Amino acid sequence: MRFELESIGGPFGKRLAKRRAPFDALDWTETFDAPPEALVAARIVWTQTAFSEYASAAAFAEIAAALLAAAAPLDLVAAAGDFVMEETLHCEISARLAMRSGGAVPLEVDLGKLVRPPRATKPLLRAAELLVRTSCVGEALTLPLLKASQKACESPLVSSVLGLIAADESAHAELGPWFLDWAGAELSDEDRAELGVLAGDAIRAFCPLFGQACTKDAARLGVPTCSEYDAAFLSALARRVVAPLAARGIIVPEDAIAELRRAAGADDARSARG
Repeated sequence: MRFELESIGGPFGKRLAKRRAPFDALDWTETFDAPPEALVAARIVWTQTAFSEYASAAAFAEIAAALLAAAAPLDLVAAAGDFVMEETLHCEISARLAMRSGGAVPLEVDLGKLVRPPRATKPLLRAAELLVRTSCVGEALTLPLLKASQKACESPLVSSVLGLIAADESAHAELGPWFLDWAGAELSDEDRAELGVLAGDAIRAFCPLFGQACTKDAARLGVPTCSEYDAAFLSALARRVVAPLAARGIIVPEDAIAELRRAAGADDARSARG
């Protein structure tokens, strides 16, 4: 189906408006002065980002339910629920930037496959799978990429949006490690080995990103150059994913890391990811 967004307002719209206030306070009258090619790249990136944030909202909704089933600490459950709202807001703001860049691009999606179901049957392990994939890998890799995009960005509006989103994503990336520390005594060596394989699969899912074409002059609108993107990604992979998981006895398979590095190494000739 075509990816489209809708709001109905009313009392529930007011609840979201309170959290949207920092974004609404930005200067949305800014005119994007960029070549047509850069604007097209921005439209694509921000449309895809809107869907990615939508999927992240679905993932944290699943995580919140899994944490409840696993009798996890209430503050972790509440955080996951709050993150659903934050990701929904990020989706809305990303769509707004796509419109400011010239309009969202058509995107066909399957909303029935937003979240990959966990393989485990035990509630604790189901929660661990979801958190490793979403928080320990996905969100942990997103934050440095947002910062790289913000550093290269020349648009005050886009830079401010990236900064506000990054502030939220930092907490999203921390939920997984906090859960693993709490659940550590209940995880067997076999459980940790399975979680390591799952983390490797989640890392491999990023490989296609390095096969995308690059667009010049798009960095000014929050689309980082390929060299900046690749360097930030590979650094984050080691520091923010592999090392924290290893500290908790979860070892990411070397072949998964090598596969992603090969994908990134093939991109040296491209100039900007778009």
